[in-house]
Amino acid sequence: MSFQDANEKYGKVFLVASSLAIGLVILLLFKVYGYDETWKLWRVPVEHPQFSDFRLIPGSAESFRKGIEPTQRNPGDPHKRIFNYPAFWRLFFYTNITQNDTVWIVLVMLVLFFISVFLFPQDITIMDSMAMLFVIFSPASMMLYERGNVDLIVFFLCAAIVLSTDYSPYITSALVIFATIVKLFPFFGVTVLLKESKSKFIGFFLGCLGVLVTYLFVTWKSVRASWDLTMRGNEISYGANVLFLRYSQYFSRLLGVLQSSPILKYGPIILAFVLITIAGLFGLANPMSLTSSSARNLAAFRMGASIYIGTFLLGNNWDYRLAFLILVMPQILHWSKNTDKSHIFTARGVLALVLVSCWHFVFWFAPSLAGVKEYVFVIDEITNWMLVAGLTYLLSISMPDWMKEQFLFLRKKSSLSDSIGWFK
Repeated sequence: MSFQDANEKYGKVFLVASSLAIGLVILLLFKVYGYDETWKLWRVPVEHPQFSDFRLIPGSAESFRKGIEPTQRNPGDPHKRIFNYPAFWRLFFYTNITQNDTVWIVLVMLVLFFISVFLFPQDITIMDSMAMLFVIFSPASMMLYERGNVDLIVFFLCAAIVLSTDYSPYITSALVIFATIVKLFPFFGVTVLLKESKSKFIGFFLGCLGVLVTYLFVTWKSVRASWDLTMRGNEISYGANVLFLRYSQYFSRLLGVLQSSPILKYGPIILAFVLITIAGLFGLANPMSLTSSSARNLAAFRMGASIYIGTFLLGNNWDYRLAFLILVMPQILHWSKNTDKSHIFTARGVLALVLVSCWHFVFWFAPSLAGVKEYVFVIDEITNWMLVAGLTYLLSISMPDWMKEQFLFLRKKSSLSDSIGWFK
C-alpha cells in the first residue's frame, strides 16, 4: 500500500493509537518523573489536591449535607470556594458524592472526552491526525485535564450533538437543550442545525431558544450568582475583556475614565461584536461557498467555531476552554489544502492562530522569557482577536446556500431602496 493510500485510510486509527501511546507515556512520566513535574513540561500550573476544579462539586455537596448553603459558605471545598455552577449541578447535592469520589469520576469524564475526540472526526488522514494531536495535547487542553473541569463532560455532549446530526434534527435539538442546561455556552452550537432547510432551522432554533429563555427565567438567581462568582483571570485566558482587564489602569488614563467605568466593562464586548459582525458580513457577501470534507466535520466546525466566538463575547474564559477548538480542526485542515488559493491562505492562517493560542503559555511560563512576559501576553491577545475574526469569516462563508441567498437578497433590496431614495 502506498503512503497516500495509508494516509487516507488510517487517519482515525493513527489518532486513536497515537493518543493512547501519548497517554501511556504521560502515566509513565507521572510514575518515574513526578506528577507535578510532568504537568510542568507543558508549563501547566499545577493545583492541589488533584483535579481541583471538579472538587468544588463534591465539596459543595458535603457542605449542603451539613446544612450549609454552599453559595454562601463552602467549608467542604478544599479551597473554600463558593459554589458557582448552574442549577443542574445542584442535583449532585442529593447524592452521597464526597471528595473521595473525585478521582474516579474525573477519570470517567476523561475517558468520555477522549472517546468523543476519537468518534466525531470523519474522513481524516494521518497528517490531519498529527495536526489534531497538537491541539489535543496542547497546554490549553492539558490544563483542562489537570483541573478535571466539567468542560470535559460538556465537550462530550457537544461531540454527541455533532454525531447526532447524522441521524435526526430532533435528537440534535434535544441534545443542544440538555447541554445548555448543563452549561449555558453549548447553546452557541445550535449552528449545527444549519444543515437543515431554512424553515426547519428556524423552527428548531426558536424551539431551542424558547427552552433557553424559560430555563434562564426559572433559574435566574442561580445563573446570576454563577456569573457574578466565577473567577476571571487576566492571563492564560481569552475573551473580549482580557486585554482591557489586565491593562485597565492604562486604558482608564488613555480614555480619561475611572477603571470601574462601563466603557471599560462593556466597550471591549461592543468592539468584539463589531469585529465579528464585519467579518461575518464579509463572509456572507462572498458568493463562493466552501466545500466541506464531510457533513459531520462541517457540523463539528460550526460547533467549535460558534463556541469560541460566543464565549469570546462573554468577555473572559480560562484557556482550558480552547480545547473545544479540537472540533474545528478536521474541517479547517481540509480547507487548508482543498480549496481555492485565497481561502487556503485564510484556512492556514486560522490553523496557525489556533495552534499559537493553544500553546502560548508554554512561553508565558518560560523562566527564560520572564523579562518579556508582557509582550507574550500582547501577542496572545492579538492572536485571539485575529482568531475570532478568522473563525467568524470561515463560519459565515460556509453558511448554507439558503442563508447566503437571503443575505444577498436583503442586500440588493437595501441597495435598490437607497437608489430610489437618491433619485427622489
